[in-house]
Parts: sequence; C-alpha cells; structure tokens
Amino acid sequence: MSSSVRPPMNEPPKRWKNRLQQIPILGLALRAIEKGNQDDAKDMAASIAYFSFFSLFPLLVGVVAGASLFLDRVDIQSHLGRILSGDFPGSADFLRTNIETLVAQRGAASIASVLGLLWSASKVFGALNRGINLAFGVPEEHPFYLSKLRYFAMTVGLSLLLLVAVGASTVLDLVSQLDLTRFGFDGTLFASLGGRVASLVSIFATITLLYKLVPYERHAWRDILLGALAATLLFELGKALFVLYLRNVGNLEAVYGSLTSVIVLLLWLYFSARVLLFGAEICALRIDDRLASAQ
Repeated sequence: MSSSVRPPMNEPPKRWKNRLQQIPILGLALRAIEKGNQDDAKDMAASIAYFSFFSLFPLLVGVVAGASLFLDRVDIQSHLGRILSGDFPGSADFLRTNIETLVAQRGAASIASVLGLLWSASKVFGALNRGINLAFGVPEEHPFYLSKLRYFAMTVGLSLLLLVAVGASTVLDLVSQLDLTRFGFDGTLFASLGGRVASLVSIFATITLLYKLVPYERHAWRDILLGALAATLLFELGKALFVLYLRNVGNLEAVYGSLTSVIVLLLWLYFSARVLLFGAEICALRIDDRLASAQ
C-alpha cells in the first residue's frame, strides 16, 4: 500500500493571501485594507461621517452667504446645487432644499456671520485630522488652540475651492451657449465633458491637498499622488455603484421612512470617509516601502 501523503484539497488562506500580495497593485491594496483595520478605520470613518453631517450645512450656507456678498445668490445656489448633484448621489435634492431654506431664513449675511458659519463647519477637520494622522502614523503635536485655528484655516481653504468650482461651472455654462459648430465642436457636449473633467480634477486636487497638509509631518508629492489617485477613482466608481444601489436594490424608505434622505447622506459620507482613509493608508505604505528600500 502506498504511504504517500495526500495533498490538501485547498491551499491555506494565508498562502493565497501571500500570493495575492505579490501582485503589485493588488498587494498594495490588500496591505492598505489590513493596515486600515489595525488603525480602526471603520470607527474613524464613522466619526468623520458624523462630524461631516453636522458641518456640511454650515459650510455650504457659509459659502453661499459669503459669495452672495459679491455675486448673485440665486446663480450661486444654482451652480452649487449642480456640483452637489454630482458629488452627493441620492442626497442632492435634500441638501439643495435645506440650504435654500436656511439661506432664506438668515437673510442678508455679514462677514462676521460668514466667519461664524465656517467656524462651526471646522469640526469636521478635527475628525479628518485624527483619521489621516493615524493612518500616516503621526502623533498629534499641536496644542488645542492652534489645532482649532488650523481646522478653521482648512475650512476657509475648502470654501475657496468650492467658490472656484462654482466659477468653473459658470464658465462651462457660458461655453455651452457658444456656437462651436464652426470649429467642429458641440457646445453642450463640450461643456458636459468639461464638467466631468473639472469634477475629477477638483476631487483629485482636494484629496491631494488633504494628504499633503493635514499630516503633521510633511511628505513628498511622489509619496501621496498614488493614494490620492486611488481615492479619486474609488470615489468616482463608488458614485456610480451607489446610484445603482439606490435605484435597483436599496429600499430604504420601507425601513427609515421620512428619515431616508438623512440615512442616504450618512451612508455616502461614511463611504467617502472610508475611501479617504484608504487612500491615506496607501500613502503611508508607500512612505514605509521607500524608507525600507533606502536602508
């Protein structure tokens, strides 16, 4: 009788995991997921989503109020609503309606009230700061009062980016009204494609700046660009899948009723936070790999 040992039917999961990690891009993604679990990314993303929800309305109302000091409020709300429809799938109408109501109730804005709104909105950057620095493995170093000023400065910077996006939307509207057929272009199609490209560029730029400026330790651009690109692509893919889920699978109204709009927004904020932290983990691994190879 043969005494040969029969090989196992399946390879151990750990061996498969090691094989997958040898594939460059997939291996980096798996390592980022594993590191995120070690850094409690799920809990940090929930914290970011919570503070984002309560900071989102003061931020957007502050942007509209501040821009209305110089531009027409109706046009600003229109262009901002278009931006929200692209970046907040399933929640754009909910956000637009509440922002219009809040702006109408507040009436004319002063510079002091705009600053007060932005200060209220800065809480989300505290949660972002904790999550991203934890992913990068950087301990907090700033005292409380400097941290608050830092969060407020980031909120002002984000507000300026939103104003730039509103301006870009206005320019694209003007382009769509031009007669470009003589040059072989369809103005409407050109504006639509330009809007998609502008959205991708603005998201990539925002995420890149977060990875560059939020950590207390500054890192080279080459260490953060891959993580920012991965987060941007996952964000765009997630938008498409989230819309499909809401249309074909999710029946949230049967469970949450009138709170459905709030739940949808919280789900999207949580997913966005997970993507942002995942990209930060990729950046951290890239830095670790580069330092290890240099030794």
